[in-house]
Amino acid sequence: MPDSDADETTATAASDDDSDVTRRWLIRAVVGLGLGIPVVVEGATLVGLVESWLFGDGEGDDAAASTTTASEPATVVGDDLLPTTDRAETLADATVYARDDGWRFELAVDVENSGDRPYELRLGTVTTQDGARVDGDAATDRLAVGESATLSASYDLPDGETPATMAVVGVEYVDGGGERFFQQTVRFGNIPVRG
Repeated sequence: MPDSDADETTATAASDDDSDVTRRWLIRAVVGLGLGIPVVVEGATLVGLVESWLFGDGEGDDAAASTTTASEPATVVGDDLLPTTDRAETLADATVYARDDGWRFELAVDVENSGDRPYELRLGTVTTQDGARVDGDAATDRLAVGESATLSASYDLPDGETPATMAVVGVEYVDGGGERFFQQTVRFGNIPVRG
């Protein structure tokens, strides 16, 4: 019997050691998560702030106003490309020309700087209905207050494809040499196709 009691005592001691080890690892895991999650969140925030500062989103009161197309209605000729600005960026013409030498998207935008600071409009990448991206860039000169211009641009599209969206950026030049950006991905309505 004494051997049996010794075996039970040894088994109980081993069981207590196992539960102590399990408790220690559980405490380490909880402490690690308690410290790790805030560090990761703060790190992601810092990376986002640095990225925003380095890549032109502005700073302070001049931070960029940015919107996407999720809730925006389709833009057609006569509509404002950037309704969030106090300037008029009116889509004056938009046509796809289907020719033997390729399809070409041509558009014109009437820009009127009715704001109180110099302004520039930039047109960027077009994405087609089938998802092809067509790079391009066109921009007005810096327009003084009260000045107007018509910005024309053209994009060579894959044959048979029509434009779905276009990246548009308005740039307001603020006092002290800063810039304020108004960015939007404009979703097009039906663009006429002509031969």
